[in-house]
Parts: sequence; C-alpha cells; structure tokens
Amino acid sequence: MEKTITGRPGIHPLANLRSSYHYHWNLMNKIKALIIDDEELGRKIIREYLESHPEVEVMAECRDAHQALEAIEKYHPDLLFLDVQMPEINGFELLEMLEEIPYVIFSTAYDQYALKAFEVNAVDYLLKPFDQERFDIALERVKKSIQHLQYEKEKIENLLKNLHPEKKYLDRMLVKQLGKIIILNTEEINWIEAMEDYVNLHTARGDYLVLQSLSNLETKLDPNRFIRVHRSYIVNIDAIREIEQWPNSRYKLHLQDGHQITLSRSGVKRLKKLMI
Repeated sequence: MEKTITGRPGIHPLANLRSSYHYHWNLMNKIKALIIDDEELGRKIIREYLESHPEVEVMAECRDAHQALEAIEKYHPDLLFLDVQMPEINGFELLEMLEEIPYVIFSTAYDQYALKAFEVNAVDYLLKPFDQERFDIALERVKKSIQHLQYEKEKIENLLKNLHPEKKYLDRMLVKQLGKIIILNTEEINWIEAMEDYVNLHTARGDYLVLQSLSNLETKLDPNRFIRVHRSYIVNIDAIREIEQWPNSRYKLHLQDGHQITLSRSGVKRLKKLMI
C-alpha cells in the first residue's frame, strides 16, 4: 500500500523540506518540539517530563517516520525528541531524509550498535528507561546550545555517515506530487526521462516529476543498477526485457513496462561494459 504524506506543493528529490528556514531562537520564544516514538508509553513519558519545562511547546506527536515528515513540513520544529527504534524507517533513516537537521534528543532501548554509534560520535542520548533527572540534563544541554546558537550539526552528520560507511548512493527519495510527499525506493524506478529542468521518474505505481537535472541525479544512483543509455534517459537494468539490434550498430531497449528506448552510441558502450 502506498504511503503518502500531505505537504506543501513543490518538487525536490532529496527531502528539501526545511531549507527555507533556520533555527534562530531567543529567550522570548518557545522551543517548538516534536515527539517521535512508535510507542504510546514513550510519548507519554516525554509529555509528562516536559510539564516542568513550559518553554518547550509540543507541536505534534508522531508514531512513525511518515507522520514525522508531515509534522516537520508543517511546523518547522526547533527540536526533535526522537526514538531510534521505529518500524519500517528508524530514527537515523528519518534524519537522513532531511536536508537540514534540527536539534535532536535521541532515545533508545538497549542497542549495542546504536549506543556505540552515539559514543563514538560524542552524541548525547537517553537510554530507556530514563528518569526525569536524566531527561532534564539532556534538555538543559540542548537549551543552552539553542540560546547560544551552538548547534553541533557536524556530530549528527558524522553519526549518520558512520552508520553506513559503505553507503554511497540513494536508496530512497522523497518526491512531491499533488500536495503529497511520497517515499520512493530507488529500486522501484524503471527508467528516468529528462524534461528540461526536471526529470520524470517512471515507476510501476506512477510517474513522478522531480526538479533535478538528469546528470546530477545520475551521480546519486548506483551505477551497477542504473545506466545512462542516452543523453535524455537513465534505465534500471532490472527493468530491461530485451535488447534489439538495428542496422548500423544501433540498439533499442524494450522495457518491462512496454516502453522502448533507442540507445546512443555511448549508451551502447556503457551497457555492454555493464553486461560483461
């Protein structure tokens, strides 16, 4: 079943949800926060602990990454109370979808992999179950950072990078269509077509227009799966049904969805190299 998230109209392939604002805050403003945890008990505990912190305003509670993306788009929060272990898309993967990351207070059950990542990158976290005192310490640390605009964004970026040191290419994209944000796995893309300043992503569940050049997107896709066969086309090799040879050493691709694409000479060379 397709997961969609209502958001503002506009198109961008890399979750450019919050590039139009920054985290400027002073003592006269409340800290806008989101609580993101798939467990009701986890969200309830944070709500209760926040009762002694009236300067923090909870804008929304989210039980998964899909709701979180919608709330981030709507409220532009200053702070996320973010559970790491969530189904389908975990807390780390959620942050990887954001172009700009707000202040974050992580919470996690005992997870040796996650705890090591936090400690190696000197990122603070709350180990469940945590009490009011430990919660207050973490929140006070973040409040001081906000007041002095000391955002340690590099630590979180390094944390995410170190979680997947071998990861070089996109495996998910956020695309906007008709006011909805759709999480699209790149493996779902059959072929990509250049359309002036946009690219059209052709998938089994529909076509999605994205503001991105074909050359730029090509650098972000796994070259072992996606091949540039023409100046205007990139094809997922798994979507190729057959290759037809024409006179004068020309070739035509027949795709699983019935579309046909004529290869350029350079496209033929790339395809042969990949097929060897």
